[in-house]
Amino acid sequence: MDVFFQTVVPLRWRDLDAYGHVNNSNFLTLLEEARISWFRTLPGAWRGEQAEPVVARIEIDYLKPMMHPATIRATLALERLGTSSLTIKHQLIDQSNGSVYADARTVLVWVNPASGQSTPVPDSVRDSLNK
Repeated sequence: MDVFFQTVVPLRWRDLDAYGHVNNSNFLTLLEEARISWFRTLPGAWRGEQAEPVVARIEIDYLKPMMHPATIRATLALERLGTSSLTIKHQLIDQSNGSVYADARTVLVWVNPASGQSTPVPDSVRDSLNK
């Protein structure tokens, strides 16, 4: 897997459920925070009046419970770059020992907010992935 971005995402006490591990729905938040962190590194616009990314699909394979405290490294790798969509492969990994908590896949589609129609992936996104 060719990782194009990685970041550390902090766990918060509120991420835990009654069983003492990170609630499955909070895995989505960790993935989202990693994607937004990547977007913020892009040199140009990744969203605007003509194009906004929306999540079209997310798949998560939960491999082991994530407990607090932990330092989580989220990785992003390109699976597919289409005309108006992007498929990212993610991993959520324990920074201290390399254990993988989850494998995930997210499909993003850029749409025109006014029309709801798909629109091309912005050049700043495309250029960052074609390096």
